[in-house]
Amino acid sequence: MDFLTDLFTQLSIQDSLLVLLFLFVAFLIGLIAGWLYWRRRLEELRTELTGTQETLHRVSKELDDLKIQLANTEEDLHRANMEADNFRKKFHTCEEEKGQLRADIYVLQEKAEGTTNNAASDKGGGNTSSAKLALSSAMGTRITKASAADKDDLKLINGVGPFIEKKLNALGLYTFEQISQFDDDLVEQVTQAIEFFPGRMARDNWVGQAAALFQTKMTNPTALKRSKAKPTNPKDLKVVEGVGPKIEELLKNGGIQNWSDLAAASVDKLQEILDTAGDRYRIHDPGTWPKQAELLAKGDYDAFKEYTDFLQGGKPPG
Repeated sequence: MDFLTDLFTQLSIQDSLLVLLFLFVAFLIGLIAGWLYWRRRLEELRTELTGTQETLHRVSKELDDLKIQLANTEEDLHRANMEADNFRKKFHTCEEEKGQLRADIYVLQEKAEGTTNNAASDKGGGNTSSAKLALSSAMGTRITKASAADKDDLKLINGVGPFIEKKLNALGLYTFEQISQFDDDLVEQVTQAIEFFPGRMARDNWVGQAAALFQTKMTNPTALKRSKAKPTNPKDLKVVEGVGPKIEELLKNGGIQNWSDLAAASVDKLQEILDTAGDRYRIHDPGTWPKQAELLAKGDYDAFKEYTDFLQGGKPPG
């Protein structure tokens, strides 16, 4: 401050005014330059803001389009799920009807007496008669002869129930040893003679099973003793083929406490219980469980045994 006072004291009034004028001009130049700079900067910011708003508008429009696509996709997915549920219900209904028809067939077969060759068609009767003649000629040559006194419990072979065992016995087939001697031709002849499902004997490997049972009979016959006890506890759902301890627990938690409850339950309800329990259980097929439980509830254990021998893992074959 003293410096400026001394400076202006030494200058004349004219010189002082000139200095002040220069300073004022410099101030104006700086002010104008600053104004021009910030004006340009403001225009740039406005341009950037306009561009950002346009980008935001475009992104907002794209977001709206995506929301519409998502809504359409969710609607399509919901419709597809409904169609899948309808198809699954139809499938289970068909499986249930199929299982009941199969069971009815086996129940009727169990109650039938003797063979029906005289009532069969000429073609079918001819095939059955030819097969029986071929088996008769094979006895003592390709197949060891046996009598009722030599009889083994053929029901120990998976796939052979009481009704089929009677048919085999009627052909003179009583022992594991005889069945273990079958070749492909004899398997075909026996299948025709007992009017069995084509290919079922090979698929269940009767020959291999019979050979193993014959070997056990020779080395440890007591191991072949079959328990005669029939299931008597109606609350034991594990008797039903396809139902294990965990599934039994799920069924009872779902209100199915005994064989009668299970027989009265629809396949859709059973599948719903399994689906609710998660992926580990929804893969099980309960299509035959009500029919099995119905036979148990009626006390018709022979028909139940015949039916479950026909099933594979609780499901109809094929």
